[in-house]
Amino acid sequence: MSFEPNTTPTISKTAPAVHRCLSAVIVLISVFAFILMLISGPAIAGAYTVEKHDDAITGQFVISPTKVELEMKPGETTSRDIVITNRTGSTLTVEMSVEDFEGSQDPSQATVFKGDEDSNWGARHWLEPEISSIVLKQGEAVSFHTKIAVPKTAEPGGRYAAVFASSTYESQDEQGSAVNITSRVGTLFLITVAGPRIEQGSLDKPEVPTLAEFGPIDIGLVFHNQGNVHLKPSGRIVITNIIGQTVAEIPAPEWVVLPDSSRRSVVRWDSHYLFGRYTVQAEIGYTSGSDPIIKTVTFWVIPWKILTAVIAGVVIIVVLIAWRVRRRRGASQMLEDEFEDQHAEHEAQSASGGRQDPAVAVTASANQALSRQAALNELFPSMGDTSIVDLDDLETQRLIRDLIGQELDLARAFIREGRTDEARNELLEARSAAQRIGLLAEIGMIDDMLHQL
Repeated sequence: MSFEPNTTPTISKTAPAVHRCLSAVIVLISVFAFILMLISGPAIAGAYTVEKHDDAITGQFVISPTKVELEMKPGETTSRDIVITNRTGSTLTVEMSVEDFEGSQDPSQATVFKGDEDSNWGARHWLEPEISSIVLKQGEAVSFHTKIAVPKTAEPGGRYAAVFASSTYESQDEQGSAVNITSRVGTLFLITVAGPRIEQGSLDKPEVPTLAEFGPIDIGLVFHNQGNVHLKPSGRIVITNIIGQTVAEIPAPEWVVLPDSSRRSVVRWDSHYLFGRYTVQAEIGYTSGSDPIIKTVTFWVIPWKILTAVIAGVVIIVVLIAWRVRRRRGASQMLEDEFEDQHAEHEAQSASGGRQDPAVAVTASANQALSRQAALNELFPSMGDTSIVDLDDLETQRLIRDLIGQELDLARAFIREGRTDEARNELLEARSAAQRIGLLAEIGMIDDMLHQL
């Protein structure tokens, strides 16, 4: 009984204090959580940003960068930002996807994209774009993260995958008719997993025509990668004439060759007036500090069509001259014979007592001969395509590739001459063509050249 009075007041005084303390703690936790959400929330979800630009309408949507190179350790995680810009003039729904890609033993085929298949050199399961699809209006650009997570069990060497953005939109053809275009652009990820790597490659003899009529001369360089990581061969080409004099030294720009594959790079000797035998020496290196691989080949440049036409013309002229000389000599001989006949006839008439005046007879014969000579002289007087192509046709694509290569060679020539505006125009045209048929490696190379301008 005596404890009740003391206990009841104690409980009634401490309960409000405990309640206030708990309330304060809850408020602090809530504030901390809100601040944490503001700081870390965008990085976890909704971190992508969309900005509006005053970009001109080009009928395309573009992605940047087109190539990302990383060296990572097993178990390491990082991210890279990708930007997609809509310049098509209409609203797009852009879908994202990830594919493996690998090299090919066909030197003319730079990369092989595997679609839903896995590649032994693939890394598509390591990449995770922050968005799967997005709607972009004309001039809008979205920037988003792509997470790269290398498994702890990953083996050393190169791994390759691409993040693609694809969309179908309406455009106009050359006749102004509306057509639906499905286009796809992508960023190539070249990931090197740290550890022992095998860097081993070989170079074929330069590919040149055995006999050319005139320049320019395209020189093909085929490099084979037998290692487990992508290589970047580069170097120079030295050309000498028949007496061993160096007539040209051309840089061989760097090109990427994936593991277990072959790839061709074409260097153009942009000289038109050539004649004789030439030797091409390719000096190509692919690792720092090592001696370059040296391969040589010879070829001839003879404008045989022109020479044949010139020789044929000279022969014809000589034959005609000889023929006319013989004819004139024959005509002269005929005149001489006729004068002799007339003179003999005159003498015969004189001996027989004929009354014809000798001077008149000779003059008449001469006139007749001269008239025939004039008659003989008269016989010998002095001397654009608007065809529509199917972009899915393999022959058409091969043709576009050849075109893209020519645009690039011309752009390189302009760059060497300091004509950057012309070079940029050639590169933009080549890039547009490459994008239409999905030549991502060529797009990456073109963008690298554009960034250097």
